[in-house]
Amino acid sequence: MFSLAVIGTGIISVVLFLYGFLLSLSGVYNAIVGFSFQMYVVKEYLASSIEIIDIFLVATVFYLISMGLYELFIAKAPLPGWVEIRSLDDLKTKLLGLTVIALAVIFLGAALTMVGGTNIFEFGAAVAMMILAISAYLWVKHE
Repeated sequence: MFSLAVIGTGIISVVLFLYGFLLSLSGVYNAIVGFSFQMYVVKEYLASSIEIIDIFLVATVFYLISMGLYELFIAKAPLPGWVEIRSLDDLKTKLLGLTVIALAVIFLGAALTMVGGTNIFEFGAAVAMMILAISAYLWVKHE
């Protein structure tokens, strides 16, 4: 049964990496074809690039989950040395850490594209509350 979870999360990871790569190529092509010295064009390109980075981060999360489940329930996985997964709690900790990074990236992208009338403080406060909740959970868990 765990093989299905490993394969499923692995497929999601591969699709997201491919999607992010294709979006990267498309973004570079559009930046070259539609080149402009207008700052709003540059900001839109930066925002879309940051969103692509977010896709890669999420793909990485799915890859780590896939490899972590493989290592926990099937056999030794080809994980980098900095990734130590000995329990489901280790896997959850990695997921939550990457979630905090993804939230920060989402906020950065939103901050670049927000225009007058949009309240960045409310959005930032919501993101900060999520990061604080995750941090508090991780702190209490490691106490």
